[in-house]
Amino acid sequence: MTEAKIGKLSLDNPQQEKATLHCYCPQACTLTIDLLDSLGRSFLHRQYSLRKGDNEISFNISRLPAGEYNAWASIGSQTAIRPLAIQPRKNLQGLLQRWFLW
Repeated sequence: MTEAKIGKLSLDNPQQEKATLHCYCPQACTLTIDLLDSLGRSFLHRQYSLRKGDNEISFNISRLPAGEYNAWASIGSQTAIRPLAIQPRKNLQGLLQRWFLW
């Protein structure tokens, strides 16, 4: 499937709860995403069915620790590596818990 295109991987909001990968397929196919940290440890492995044309695939990253990751995206024989940097999140839940304990 040489015409498939694996596009940009982006974070959807400042809270870094999910990431979205944009891609194009000339026909219905399967996308595989493997998310690895800088040490090569696997944090996510998912497969998605794509329809013909433009697709946006979103996946939850809210439980991942801050750090540098690489998303390996594969459609057929084509593979692309997209970097993903998750910044430290502020722990609002801890602040709210303290406020309610007073």
